[in-house]
Amino acid sequence: MQNPDLNSLDVNAAPAPASSEHFYAALFDIGQLLVRSLDPPALYEAVIEVLERRIGALRVMIGEVDHTTGWFRRIAPARVAAGMEDIFPDRLPFSVARLPFWEGTPQLESDIRHAPGFEMFHQAYVRHGIASAVAVPVMKFGEVRAGLVVRSSHISFFSPRMIELLQQAAASIGLGLEAHEQRMLLLQSVREEACQRRALRLLSEMVKVVTHSPDEQTLLADACRVARRMGGYLVTWLALLDGCDGQTLRLCAHDGLADGFETSPRLSLGDAAHRHNPAVIAMLTGQPQVRHPPSPGHPDWPLAGDLPHPRALLALPLLVEGAMVGVFVMAAPDAEAFALSEVQVFSEMAVELGLGIQMQRAQAARVAAEQNLRFNLQHFRTVLSNQYSGILVMSEDNRVKFVNEAFCTLYGLPEAPSELENLASSAIYERLKKALEDPEREWQRVQDILARNETVKGDEVSIKGGRTFLRDFTPITIDGVSRGQLWHQRDITEQKMHEARVERLAFYDVVTGLPNRRLLFQLLEKTRTRAMEQRSLMAVGVLDLDRFKSVNDTIGHGGGDHVLLEASTRILGILREEDVLARFGGDEFALVISGFDSREQLDVISRCILQALRAPFHVMGEQLYLSASIGWTLFPLDESDAEGLIRHADLAMYAAKEEGKDRGALYEPAMELEQLRLQAMRERIAQALQQSRLQLLFQPIVYIDGLPGLHGVAGMEALLRLDDTGQGLIEPARFMHVLDDPQLARPIGRYVLDEALKRCQSWMQEGISIPVSINISTRHLLHPAFFTDIDAALEMYPGVMDVGFGIEVTETGPSMDHARAKVVIEECRRRGIRVGLDDFGTGSASLSHIQQLDIEHIKLDQSFVRDILNDERNMAIAAGVITTARMLAKTVIAEGVETSAQGDLLASLGCHQLQGFSISRPMPAEAVAGWVAGWVPPSTWGTLVNERQSLLAGQPDGG
Repeated sequence: MQNPDLNSLDVNAAPAPASSEHFYAALFDIGQLLVRSLDPPALYEAVIEVLERRIGALRVMIGEVDHTTGWFRRIAPARVAAGMEDIFPDRLPFSVARLPFWEGTPQLESDIRHAPGFEMFHQAYVRHGIASAVAVPVMKFGEVRAGLVVRSSHISFFSPRMIELLQQAAASIGLGLEAHEQRMLLLQSVREEACQRRALRLLSEMVKVVTHSPDEQTLLADACRVARRMGGYLVTWLALLDGCDGQTLRLCAHDGLADGFETSPRLSLGDAAHRHNPAVIAMLTGQPQVRHPPSPGHPDWPLAGDLPHPRALLALPLLVEGAMVGVFVMAAPDAEAFALSEVQVFSEMAVELGLGIQMQRAQAARVAAEQNLRFNLQHFRTVLSNQYSGILVMSEDNRVKFVNEAFCTLYGLPEAPSELENLASSAIYERLKKALEDPEREWQRVQDILARNETVKGDEVSIKGGRTFLRDFTPITIDGVSRGQLWHQRDITEQKMHEARVERLAFYDVVTGLPNRRLLFQLLEKTRTRAMEQRSLMAVGVLDLDRFKSVNDTIGHGGGDHVLLEASTRILGILREEDVLARFGGDEFALVISGFDSREQLDVISRCILQALRAPFHVMGEQLYLSASIGWTLFPLDESDAEGLIRHADLAMYAAKEEGKDRGALYEPAMELEQLRLQAMRERIAQALQQSRLQLLFQPIVYIDGLPGLHGVAGMEALLRLDDTGQGLIEPARFMHVLDDPQLARPIGRYVLDEALKRCQSWMQEGISIPVSINISTRHLLHPAFFTDIDAALEMYPGVMDVGFGIEVTETGPSMDHARAKVVIEECRRRGIRVGLDDFGTGSASLSHIQQLDIEHIKLDQSFVRDILNDERNMAIAAGVITTARMLAKTVIAEGVETSAQGDLLASLGCHQLQGFSISRPMPAEAVAGWVAGWVPPSTWGTLVNERQSLLAGQPDGG
């Protein structure tokens, strides 16, 4: 039907009234619509079309009441032509409807352009030519559920007859809505009944699955398969808590998903990204969870994004013995799935699944326990059969239940283990008694053990042939009932022999067979106690072989062991049987001799021992001559305990060495005082080193035939002093022992290196280029880090090597480790460092050192220089040393020159350089430059040198 342009209509012109036939036709058409049972939107559209076509109604609209928002929501017409949106708004507020409307009375607005409450629509009514309107309420079950709105451009269009027609139309619409809702309820009921029947069938099938599944994994897989196929679902899956932490779901079974579908096989319950996942909520709350529909943009785990999206999800928590173990999830394509009745049935299905899992786990545990038991039994028999120890298991009725091969071997039984099973205890004992040292005694001991029925460990059994078995007994008790006994026996004969050897090693020296330090103190304490009881003298001695290290250097440690054994044999040949000779270690021995009446008796024994050790030792084709130093102390004159007696004897031994070796010495209290003094000095030096109270003085070394001033000075020797605030500067003679201390030798050496080189470099900066030399202790020289210290000092003062730098080592130093000293000295010479031998003539191998070591100069010890004018022997030694050194191209420096006469004599003998108080006393570093500038050698030196050179020149060849 074509509608005229409303903008051109005359609102005052009377419309042509609709005839009764049109009214009845409209009612008839609406009735036919009701017969067709249309859905509400379609019914609304059809009613609008009938009213427009039959009675000429214009701008008809039907809106439903939305009580949640307070608006009328337009339902029909569904589509609005362009430009008509203002006359067909999507929604209207409840305020446009007055109270009678909500009571079922039509609301007529005959002049709507001026009606209050419609101001917001006035412009739209004017533009579309709307003059009047009526809103007819649509009642459903006695409540206004919609509104039929008709507009007209004529004020008189809505006659009473027209309004009555519209009321009848609204009533018909209401009847249609009621019929539609009843129809929907009926369909919903039918659908729910069908779903419930399907759910019950699924429950029945799930019970079968639970009953017939052979294992847990099959149960889970079949549950997913049956649920999906019987329920027509898209996907079903089942996840269980991981046993590691109890907070992680692990996907165990699924149906409807291809391989590799899941984003991850595990899901953490604490992951915030999955807190809205129905499975997580079901696990946390313990209640079934339904979601309509799931979020399409973010599919729930474990569904992937490219799978068909379900319209509904049901997550069922699974419990085993009241504990949450997992979740069963079904995804349906129908948004109406999982009604309350279904969820109730499915909850029962979840209970059945939980029971099934419980049964499968119980069954698996039983199977595992049975397998473990069988394995353990077999393992037990296998282990026992292959034991090196003998195993005998007796039953509660005293019959052999099990015996292994080792048991038969231990006792020499000819039968196989199986042949002994089920024998009575008396019969098996008859077979064992042949091997026992004392069968009757052992049988009684076995009976006593059985009577007590308590565990026995480490019971020794004596076997013929000197063997020993160790027997353990363990009663077998199960649930408080005795089930037999376990006898465990092993041969410990070798172990006992080894223990005896170990015990001997613990108390006796391996090389000499003498008691060691540990046993010595036990024997010493016993002898000390006996001496107190008998009121007799007891001598405790410490003996050390002199220069024994040279023996090891000459013939090796094997040869040294032969010497130690021979020396101990010689000493034992002098001692009585009750006397004690022990080896302390190295080349040191201890002696304990009791029953003395006087000190003279001890002197005799001491001289005999020393004399026995002076005889040559013939070892490995070598003839060696040794001596010994012995220190003694007498108890009870010395009332010390065992430790104190040994310590006092040791002090006496060192006193004997200091007196010249190859002798004995008796302890005196002054020796310990001297030891305390030495220890106190060590502590003073250590403290001085920390407090920077060590100081270097420098003493010149001059050429005999040198020039005045700088060119007559050969160098400066750095001399260490202790700056003691109470005693002034203390010379090294009082703390010489500290310079070779294991803990202090290197720190002192590094201090001397650094200070001497620093002073030398400062002289160079003053224009005085004089070499400096320092004394290096033997322990520092042989230290592995010696060259590290040298390099560090030279790197700090690099200019020193331009004028020369030297070290001096004592003559006795290289003898401590000749091979190592030779390597170190050669490395020094390779680096350009001068090396000299200090205190020459006082050691035991002077000439060999000159020959073998790459030294530049030797220093003639001041003990020869001091009496050179009065003692012809000293002059002869000095002359010999100077002549020998000249022949070997070594420089000789005479130290300790205290008078000009001594210097003149040394000059006439051909000595190269001199050092001593007659030239200069040691001086601070600051005074060196001034002294060098003023040095003038005695005029006699030049004359004496010239005379000697003339004399040598006048000798015939070979003179």
